[in-house]
Formats: sequence, structure tokens, C-alpha cells
Amino acid sequence: MVNTVLGTIETSKLGKTLIHEHLYVAPDELHRNYAYTLDVLQKSVEEARLFGLAGGETIVELTPLGYGRNTEALREISRRSGVNIICVTGFHKDLWLPRWFDQLTDNEIEAELRREIVDGIGYSGVHPGAAKLGTSFGEVTSREHRAFSIVAPLAREYHLPIITHCDKGTMGHEQLDLLEKYSFDAKHVCLSHTDLTMDFGYIRSLCERGAYLSFDHVGRDLEGHDHERVEMIANLVETGCGDKICLAGDMGKKDYFVSYGGRPGLAYILTALRSYLLESISEAEYTKMIVDNPRHVLAWDE
Repeated sequence: MVNTVLGTIETSKLGKTLIHEHLYVAPDELHRNYAYTLDVLQKSVEEARLFGLAGGETIVELTPLGYGRNTEALREISRRSGVNIICVTGFHKDLWLPRWFDQLTDNEIEAELRREIVDGIGYSGVHPGAAKLGTSFGEVTSREHRAFSIVAPLAREYHLPIITHCDKGTMGHEQLDLLEKYSFDAKHVCLSHTDLTMDFGYIRSLCERGAYLSFDHVGRDLEGHDHERVEMIANLVETGCGDKICLAGDMGKKDYFVSYGGRPGLAYILTALRSYLLESISEAEYTKMIVDNPRHVLAWDE
């Protein structure tokens, strides 16, 4: 079973899943017209609905504490679009840690996160289906170390997978080392944004440690049909890493949402990108990345 914003569902019902997206984002520190602020509920409903019409079934919404998470809005988006939405507890990278992060003790922060996991988030009663952690570009700051030390043991205790932010794709091994320090198995980890490095050896080495990877910066090279990432994915599949790759767009920006007049939209991975990938990999391999691998990330016991 997996927690969604509308309750628990069987893992077999997750279907086609985007492992790292943002649907409703309203950070306190950003002006509401900033491109990364997605706070028009109907626009988010429309975008999720378009994803559903393309055959999509589940979106993992990675907006954490301190970045404008709104579980009541996510619940409404799920209800009106018909798409499963899984939300997270935990934290982003140092830049987006909540103001209160430095004011509370480790025990106080742990108690707050435990309440979210056990009792539900705020007044919404929504239970997270995963935890988030993040690191900065080329470094793990002392505050990020602290976040890992608090979140990882809780995630292990409550069997929540951890989906991370690797800034510009960096620090994947350092994240896995930290999580290993807190006895958190790499098979329950999905490292996001690693495709930004376009470093085949680095990406393959992360797969070999047992972690899942979110290829989530597709849709930026529309004229080139995402050729470089399609080629990278095909090469990884050829070397046996296809069972560790998940797909997403990390499209939490007005410029990428069709509902805001942007492109390519959340449906892109199920439509155009699928066509590009099938020129190089099999339908079974594509299905593994959009259905099977995300399910393995989210279903602790599989």
C-alpha cells in the first residue's frame, strides 16, 4: 500500500507514474508571479487532467516543507483531475530550508516530522508517501547534513522511500554515503536530476550502488527531440541499468505547463518522449521506467 493525498491505494494501481514533479508551489520567499510559483489551482487541475488523458495515473509531488507545500490544494487537484498524487515530508536543499530549521532542536524537528507521518500533515490529514532531502551544488552543507540525520532514521522507521534533490545532478555518491551512515538502504532511494550531469560513468556508478535515478530534465530540448537524453537512456539500458531509471520532467514552472501557455507539459513523457525513446529502446523497457521502477521506489516491500 502507498499513501496518496486521498488515502492509501494498492501499489498495483499506481500505473504510469512521474516520480518527481511539482503541481502546486507557493514559497513564502517568492513573489507570486515568479515563474516557479504555481498557485492557480485550476491551472494545476488542468495540467494534471491532461496528464491523465494521456494515460498517466500517478504524480509524486516533491514540494517539501519550506517550499510552499499545500496538501489541501493537492487533495483538490487529485479529486478533480482523477490522478493519484503522492506528497512528501522532509526538506529541500539548504537555500530552501524553513526559517524555523535553525530555531528548533533536532528532537523538536523530529517530533514535527513524526506528527506528519503518523497523524497527517496540518489540518488536511494527508499522510506523506515519501520523504525528500536535498544537497547544494557540489557540496553538502552542515545544515543539509543535519536534515539527513533527522529525516533518514524516520524514513527508515516508517518505511518511506527517500527521493532527493541533487543540485545540477551533483553529490549523488555523497548522498548515498550519508544515507548509508544512517542505515538507509540505497534500494529505497531515488536520486533526482542526475541526468543534468550527462556523465555516463557517474550515472552508471550510482545505478550500480542500487539507487534509482530520476531522469527528470527532459522536455527542455524540444527542437532536438531530447536526443542527448534519449541516447543516454538507451546506453544505460544496453549496459543493464534500465531497471534503475525512472522518468519525470520536474516541470514545476509556468513555462513548462501547457495550462499556463507553456510547453511541453506533463503529458510529454507519455506522448512525444515515448515516441523518441521507442526508436532506441523496447516498449517493455519504456514501461519499466514509467510503471515498474517508480512502483518499486514507492512500494517499500517489493
